[in-house]
Amino acid sequence: MTDTSRNLTRRDALFASLSAAALASLGLPMAANAAEKLVVNTYGGRWEKFWRAELLPRLNKSAGVDATLDVGLGKNFIANLRTAGIEKPPYSVLMVNENIASVVRGEGYFEPIPVAKVPNLANVYPNLRNPGDNGVRAIISTIGLGYRTDLVKKPPKSWSDLWSNPEFKGKIGLYQIGNTAAMLFLLMTAKIYGGSQDAIDRAFTEVKKLMPFQQVDFSGTLSTMLTRGDVTVAVIDLPEIVALKMKGVPVEMVVPTEGVMAFEQSFNILKNAPNKEAAYKYLNLILQQDVQEIMAKEFFTSPSNMKSTLAADVAVNVPVNGAKMASIVQFDWAKVNPQLGAITDRWDREMK
Repeated sequence: MTDTSRNLTRRDALFASLSAAALASLGLPMAANAAEKLVVNTYGGRWEKFWRAELLPRLNKSAGVDATLDVGLGKNFIANLRTAGIEKPPYSVLMVNENIASVVRGEGYFEPIPVAKVPNLANVYPNLRNPGDNGVRAIISTIGLGYRTDLVKKPPKSWSDLWSNPEFKGKIGLYQIGNTAAMLFLLMTAKIYGGSQDAIDRAFTEVKKLMPFQQVDFSGTLSTMLTRGDVTVAVIDLPEIVALKMKGVPVEMVVPTEGVMAFEQSFNILKNAPNKEAAYKYLNLILQQDVQEIMAKEFFTSPSNMKSTLAADVAVNVPVNGAKMASIVQFDWAKVNPQLGAITDRWDREMK
């Protein structure tokens, strides 16, 4: 996603740790107090405003659940979990990017989501439900290609156009490897040119052919570069392109023929959760048909509920919805995560 995802997708989000004192300084309720109120985590900015103005009042009104909001970054949330431990988690339900969730899932923090307790889970697209329903990818921000309509003569249609269109040489914008989108792009390149996400060596070979290119830390920087014309095409989350279009910047977004990548916000139920029943109600609300539609209008995210429909003026800004949700190319993060350190070091050495 945009402003929030740029923080939670950094490499240190996977391995950060905090002391008990630091945990207390965040003002996060400890397990004893969390049993009284559901602790819901989210990010700052528009996310916090939406949670406070829309989601939490709905949760209270529809389910009688009074929730406490914990606003922060992915690294904070994961550090909080590890400080408290599996037996006494500070959350009952946790939202983080799926690549991060897969790490702590492997450490045994989560448990399967029962459909009987979260009936809206049955309406989620199958590719967004983790095996055994151990986590659900509920908020989807797709990543495709954005380009300057006034500076590009031949608009891109596929990922491979980045390599084949000579007018893009030196004008491509990519993310730094610390951002999940960079890893997704590397894996997509491996799949396209090597036939599998495991073809990392081939992916490095191909990405180096795109050099020189601009590397940025987050979507906002790419947006600035597109606005200034420093880059004319970029691998970028599509909601960011919508935001630029609304500001009058001559840009357009492309859903590549090979499929899109995505920032996937994963929702997970904690083992030994202090307020599990309330967590089920909250997750059920997140997955609700109309709530997914409202989030699509607010954040230009792709609804995860198969029953959600978008009005024409919203759908034009959310090109991946309905049957097109099958175009999301997903990767096995459990296989990727052990390689993160080596891949990051190699990228930093070779992509200069």
